Order: sequence, then C-alpha cells, then structure tokens
Amino acid sequence: MSKSIFDLRWPCRELLLHETEVILIRNSFVLQSNLHDVMGRIDYISNPKRQEHLYTTYSTVEPLFWKELAEQNQYDFKRANRETGKCIEARELVIALPECLTTVDRDMLLQLFVEKFRELYGVQCTAALHHNKTMTNYHIHLIYSERKLLPQKSKKYATRNMFYDENHRHVRTKKEILDADGKIREGCYIIPKGEIYDMSYFSPKNEYFKSFAFLKEVKKEYTDLINSIILDPNQHLSIFNHDGPYLAMKKVGNRNPKAKIVEVDNELRRQWNSQVDMALVQGVTENDLIELKKEEVTAKVSQSVKQKGEPAAEPCINSCGSN
Repeated sequence: MSKSIFDLRWPCRELLLHETEVILIRNSFVLQSNLHDVMGRIDYISNPKRQEHLYTTYSTVEPLFWKELAEQNQYDFKRANRETGKCIEARELVIALPECLTTVDRDMLLQLFVEKFRELYGVQCTAALHHNKTMTNYHIHLIYSERKLLPQKSKKYATRNMFYDENHRHVRTKKEILDADGKIREGCYIIPKGEIYDMSYFSPKNEYFKSFAFLKEVKKEYTDLINSIILDPNQHLSIFNHDGPYLAMKKVGNRNPKAKIVEVDNELRRQWNSQVDMALVQGVTENDLIELKKEEVTAKVSQSVKQKGEPAAEPCINSCGSN
C-alpha cells in the first residue's frame, strides 16, 4: 500500500454559517486495493519492525488460513491459463479514523471493526491499527478473504501427465490437444506428474466484493459505526456525496507515472471546492451549485472525452469519499 494515499490528510470542509460559528464537516474515507501477496502484506502491516506506529493487531484466523488461501487462488489463476494480469489473493480496506478515537481502547476498537465486517459478510479477516509516520492519519488496515473455507479440504496430485483442452476438460492423450502441426493448441495445457490437478479448499470468490456497491455499503456501515462511538454530534462524519457540488480528490499512488498529472488535477479540484465553500457562505443554494457543476465540469469533461479520448489520469473508483 502506498504511503502517499495518506497525503490526503483527513478530509474536511469549513463553512461559516454565522459570523461567530464555524462547523467542520468531515467526510469518512475508505480505500480498497487488491493484494497479490497476502502473506507479505500481512507481515508488512503487523510487523513492529516494519511499522513505526503500530498499536495493535487482530485476526479471526490463524496464519495457515492465508497461506492456503494464497495457494488456492494461485492454483485457480494458473488453471484458468490467464496470460495477462496478476492473481488477486485477497483484498484490503484502509479505513481512516478521526483523531478523537485515539482515546478509545485500541484493542477493543480494532476488534469492533473486524468483527463488524465478519458479521456483515461472513468472511475471515486480519487487521492492524496504525498512525502514519507523521502522526497525521489514524487508520485501520483490514485484509479480508473473498472466499470461505470449505468444511472438507481436498488436494489431489497427478500420478501421470494429465492433458486438458481449451474448456479445461480432461482428455486421455496428448494427441487430443495438438493442432495440425503437432503443437499444443492455444488454451490447452498439461499438468505434469506429481503436481496438483485438483484443489478444493475454498468456495468460489464472492463477486460482490469487486463492485462499487460493496464499497459504498461498507463505507456507510463504518461511518455509522464511527458515529456511534463519537459522543459529540458535532464531530460526526458524513459520507461524501458524488452528486453534490464538491469534487472528490484522486488517489496519488506510490511510483505512479501519472502522479504529477493527478497532483495538478487535485489542485484544480481544491480550487473548485474552495469556490463552492465561498458560494455557500454567500448564500448560493446547493442546487444552483450542482447545476453549475454539471455545466462547467461534468458536461465539459464529457465533451473533452468525446473529442480527445479518456483523460490521462482518471479518478480512483476504489477510494470512496475524500473531498
């Protein structure tokens, strides 16, 4: 996970409602990412030698679970004979927390967030509670499995070379997967003697976890959970409204070749959001600002895409809620 995502700081807006009253509107922030090395990632977030401000960890399973999950996912990925992309072994949520929660018992806080996820989705998790290096962002790393462990695990090894056609159907002889030139047809493959030819440790992946609807849902659940812990209603969080007058910030990933483009875009978004603040203070209605956003931003971006193609840097759809 790139440490630069925390450069967003804690998202908030200041609106002057009266001459002497200032209300801070804080938006919750959740980021999801794919993990291609779940064991390595778990060590990174939970190893005090690798984390300067690691407070506590919590897991619903033993480490063997993640090792077997990675093995199952790598096996399925290889079995699918995919030539592009990387195997996704698990997924991770980064959940930003308001600083007022630093006074809450950390072990209890982390366990509450993890068990809430397991209650909602019935999958296993491992998590860690951190501050970033500059102590400006209090956050949780929550790693979860997209699959459930089966009641009975099964692993079978080939006693001889095994041949499979384009539809992953087992055939008797090598000749059945060769083309007219005697070469193995595209999509066909051989499992050598001694290697695994069938592995059933986990259920299929839950496709819901890949959807924006899931991220939207889990963000609402965690926003409600945070607000239930915070006693002062003035410190409660809100959920960023993408249909509102503000523009969401974009993620600036570590070693992102388009980082400078994204940073310039973010600065323009900050300027727009500042103008929205001023307009609201001066009495412009939110509906009028939404219409202006449609005319000056949405419509013009759409027209530019039609003329020039997709922009060089697109919004990060896997982050939900920073303005």
